[in-house]
Amino acid sequence: MTTSRRIACGFWLAVTLALTVLYARRPELIDAANLVDVLRRSGPFVLLAYAVVSVLRPVTLVPSTVLIVAGTLLFPERYMLVFSVSLAAVVASAAIIYYFFDFLGLAELFERRHAARVRWLEEQVRTRGFWIVAGWSAFPFVPTDVICYAAGSLRMPVGKFLLGVTVGEIPIVAFYVAGGTWLFSG
Repeated sequence: MTTSRRIACGFWLAVTLALTVLYARRPELIDAANLVDVLRRSGPFVLLAYAVVSVLRPVTLVPSTVLIVAGTLLFPERYMLVFSVSLAAVVASAAIIYYFFDFLGLAELFERRHAARVRWLEEQVRTRGFWIVAGWSAFPFVPTDVICYAAGSLRMPVGKFLLGVTVGEIPIVAFYVAGGTWLFSG
């Protein structure tokens, strides 16, 4: 692993650990209502702020569910806008994870230690990758970020990967937008 990759990996691990500890000590920081208050402070740029925070979600470790619900609170009458921005942000953040994991070069590490398993996974991704990603992304009880890491490390074709994430996330995002709109509407 190169020096720049080691630095990036160390930085990523330090930020992840620090944010995990912070959220464990102050869980209110990732409460949807608190995020709405913070985003509203951006004034006329509230939509832009919402989109940027949603795209950068993997860096902040805020679950996408919290951000989608925050969107329904920010824009209660504009559920199609919330759906569109949220879905686009989920796909964009999936791409960030995909490329970051590939950049770290962790595939080579796994390759050296678990070559047979990596070959098997690569074959699964080659033959069923789209459906694996779509199914994983559609299942609400597993973090989509994990499949993004795997797809990036296995160098799954990015177009197939992003289409799989999009197809899998459509029902989940629609459910959260509908649920948030219904729960928090006047």
